[in-house]
Amino acid sequence: GWQLKRLHKLIMTSDAYRQVSRRNAKQDSIDPDNRLLGRINIRRMEAETIRDAILSLSGQIKNKIGGKPVPVMEDEVGQFIIGKENLDGERKPGKSADLKGEEFRRSMYVQVRRSRKLSFLDAFDAPAMEPNCAKRPVSTVAPQALIFMNNNFVIAQSRVMAERLQKLAPKDPDGQLAAGWEHALGHEPTGAELSRAREFVQKQTALFKERKDKTPELTALANYCQALMSANRFVYVD
Repeated sequence: GWQLKRLHKLIMTSDAYRQVSRRNAKQDSIDPDNRLLGRINIRRMEAETIRDAILSLSGQIKNKIGGKPVPVMEDEVGQFIIGKENLDGERKPGKSADLKGEEFRRSMYVQVRRSRKLSFLDAFDAPAMEPNCAKRPVSTVAPQALIFMNNNFVIAQSRVMAERLQKLAPKDPDGQLAAGWEHALGHEPTGAELSRAREFVQKQTALFKERKDKTPELTALANYCQALMSANRFVYVD
């Protein structure tokens, strides 16, 4: 009877929908490409979902509904970023306009222009808008890793996430590491994983102290948060 709730219930309670992605040798020998759908295929999150998930980790995401689209502009190196252009008489960029938090809205509200694809979303296969998108491509290419390493948005959100963790578990470094791991990856770290995370942050803290960083502990924790955002377990739905 075209009842969508009934359809959704049928889909989500079906055996196919509730399959796990765990593999085993016997199943791989019978159906190595999983054409018979004996398990769920691991999939990467969509471009918009990755950006929204990063904003959720930092706690800056704005869930406002409706309104004007979030503007996109070209920065000084030719990448398209979220922002409102402020050009002088010679068409040179001036001081950035304050978006008053609108830049942290969900990706579905970011302005879409064929000539100005947001660089972050474009790297993760945001769909082309002409004439339509029947199926999204999914690629694994070097620029995606470089985005997580060098993109100003990722770096800034990593630092905000680190500040959030410090407030969540003040004077408890292990608590901060465990909370960040659980928020990003959806499960508590094992003893070995927590130990490696602690060792990484300690080494980074020592490095930033040598470099006379004003906030070595925070910067090291931000590096840890950036590593979590870059992890396959964060980007891929298992």
